[in-house]
Amino acid sequence: MALAVAAFVTVLAAAFRGITGYGYALIAALGLAAFLAPTELVPLILVNDLAITVLILLDRKHGAVDWSVAGWLLAAGFAGAIVGGTLSGFLDEATARMLIAAVVLVAALVALVREPPAFLASRGFGVAIGFVVGVALGAFGVGGPLIAAWILAGGTKRQAVRGTLAVFFGAVDLFGIATHAALGHIGSELFTLLLFCLPLTLAGYGIGYVVHKRLSPAAWHRISTGGLVAIALVGAIQTAQLLIT
Repeated sequence: MALAVAAFVTVLAAAFRGITGYGYALIAALGLAAFLAPTELVPLILVNDLAITVLILLDRKHGAVDWSVAGWLLAAGFAGAIVGGTLSGFLDEATARMLIAAVVLVAALVALVREPPAFLASRGFGVAIGFVVGVALGAFGVGGPLIAAWILAGGTKRQAVRGTLAVFFGAVDLFGIATHAALGHIGSELFTLLLFCLPLTLAGYGIGYVVHKRLSPAAWHRISTGGLVAIALVGAIQTAQLLIT
């Protein structure tokens, strides 16, 4: 039963990313936290998210990248990933679970903001947010909507949003994986988990991508908003439960 639930969560998370362009890590972190320790969950999310990012960048139509922004954004993200990966080694399992749920909640609430304020588009905010997201991704495997809010506020050209986000997430994911490996946080169990989860992730993303092409803008908005509200509610419930216990 647990295996079936984990498989469903993996496919659902990847399909939501395929439809909306974000949200894989948010759903996977909430849904798989009951089955995996944080030391197993975070590297698994990073690797699967990296695989999806590669697929996005291979899509020439939606993969344009604003390299004038990506360079310094990545530098901030790399620095944050080192701090986050190192921090994760000092957290006990209960604290890590609570922080993951809390970060998911905050990220989902940020993602619900459709028109972020224009002042967020400054380079100073971009560097700060890039660093914070790097910390969140390195430590907890989630946090992407925070950088998406900066980009959507005007931090880069609209036609380059999807590709620039993909480059940032992919590079920081890769750097986060390397940091966890260097610190000895990755064991042989990760490869076993990937044999199970990676094919499901790729299949789920493919399903979501096909559905995305058939959706009207209004339907896309309903799915996106409804999904984020559900993620925020589950994140709030999990955070409250962990605080109480």
